[in-house]
Amino acid sequence: MARKSTSLLGSVFFLQLALGVFFIVLGISDVTSYDSSLNELKRAFGKNEVLSLVTAIVEIVMGAILVLGLFMRVSTDLTKLLGVALFVLWAAYIVLAFLIDNFLEPSFLTWLYRLSWHCIILVSLWIVGRRYI
Repeated sequence: MARKSTSLLGSVFFLQLALGVFFIVLGISDVTSYDSSLNELKRAFGKNEVLSLVTAIVEIVMGAILVLGLFMRVSTDLTKLLGVALFVLWAAYIVLAFLIDNFLEPSFLTWLYRLSWHCIILVSLWIVGRRYI
């Protein structure tokens, strides 16, 4: 029977580190592209930028928790809750962005490529989340 590696620097460590950095960079990118100058006018025409800003802040916090969780002790219950929440939010994003909003757009191959790398992130979140269960 194969034994699990107990090495601190295993593949899940690097996967969690990469996910944390990904979410931090994604959040920072979204915050820096936030434009509040025309916010009232955009809202009048149905565009809500506040949701994008809140999402960006949540991404930064989640990324920081993933990275800090590698080096600090975090409550098991809190980690489980955040892991499940992050997984569910990313899955909901995939459903909204690829199935409801832009199904097969702009072309099938581009859509499939983008969907596949979002699914890789989703499965990575699952793998990292199982580390704490």
